[in-house]
Amino acid sequence: MKVMLAASMLLLGRFVTFSDAAIHSPQQLAFVSSPLVSVRKQKVSHPSLGATVPAQKDEAVSNSGGVDEDITSRITAATGDAKAWGEQLGMGDAEVAFYALFDGIRTGAALGLKGKPFYLKQDEILQAMGTAADESSPFDGFFSFDDLAKAVEEDFLDADRGTTNNREGWKVMAVSTPRGSSFEEARMTLDEINTALEKGTVIFNCIGAHIPKLAGATLACTDASSLPCAVNMYVTAPNTRTSAPPHTDRQDVIVVQTQGRKHWRVYTPPEPSLKPWADMYARGKFDDNLPLHLLETPEGGSCELLVDTTLHPGDVLFIPAGFPHTTDTVHDDEDTEKVDTSLHLTFNFDTHVWDLDYLSARRFALRRAGVKDTALGQEREEDNRYVGQANVLPPVVRNDLFEALPLGLLDDSEQAESMVDTVASE
Repeated sequence: MKVMLAASMLLLGRFVTFSDAAIHSPQQLAFVSSPLVSVRKQKVSHPSLGATVPAQKDEAVSNSGGVDEDITSRITAATGDAKAWGEQLGMGDAEVAFYALFDGIRTGAALGLKGKPFYLKQDEILQAMGTAADESSPFDGFFSFDDLAKAVEEDFLDADRGTTNNREGWKVMAVSTPRGSSFEEARMTLDEINTALEKGTVIFNCIGAHIPKLAGATLACTDASSLPCAVNMYVTAPNTRTSAPPHTDRQDVIVVQTQGRKHWRVYTPPEPSLKPWADMYARGKFDDNLPLHLLETPEGGSCELLVDTTLHPGDVLFIPAGFPHTTDTVHDDEDTEKVDTSLHLTFNFDTHVWDLDYLSARRFALRRAGVKDTALGQEREEDNRYVGQANVLPPVVRNDLFEALPLGLLDDSEQAESMVDTVASE
């Protein structure tokens, strides 16, 4: 996949071909890639179809939590293209529903630091997709613990278990240790998963590449977003007080609850200048601590609680990249013995993972021009561009530089070609 994307990234060559006459100093060159998001009002062609769909809009969603009429209307508008996509590829109703969901979010939600988290309840999604009232949600039960047990029995899967201390950075450790060199001795067992669930959340990264039942939904995310995407799966036992400590992610994530329930809290991003050498897209991970009790204090970044909700099967939550969130499965209103194990799928819009943001375009421009980055540093390939001087820039400049390039840029279409030219010239 990386090779495929590397070839596609050749399109970005035009981002770094600037007129020398227009640049008079390294400082000017350092900021020539500042984004102009008006290109998002263009139309882009979908990679799998000949259809034309609106590109992602400028504004963030209008509210945090609850039904958002603009998002649901975009999902409604996407159902036609979703059905055509499904018919073309022989997909089922569930995969078609996933496509409509992802397309609606792609075209209706702002990503990253300019976005806002929101959630959609099962009945709101069904109504947006025009599903009859007596029909069940395509997401409720789409993938269950029984499906996981079958997959573990039939295939060779890997998983990690996350730590549960909400005062320390989130760390993971392997669920299974090979007992020998044969297939049976080396593969993970369901007993090992159940044992790990007693200690924390079990995490299956890129699981859509390993379980056939999840392949179609993963492809729906990739096609609807015009971006190579991955899906992770998180399994948590009931009554887990901290299933994921507060942390941020590099991806914009779409959480689809398929079994059980999970309580989510999502906050505004902490002020990066308070800890400039911390990666704002990896806060609360590994050795970086983002304790829950400090999140809303000045010391922790004065984060504001935006979403506090419990997802049920069929519900969806969108969290932009860089927004801290924490989860648990403690539910006081039910007997935990009767509550199902929580299972949700997290689909990722991986723009920053693939260097598809203006900060990366700026880095490519400087490298191609042979100009030393005296403004921000972090010039080497292995340097993390999201730490250091970039975090002490004025917020409006920093947020523009950290913004993702418009989705659709990698499409093989005339509209995408025009988008590249427009963004480069602006």
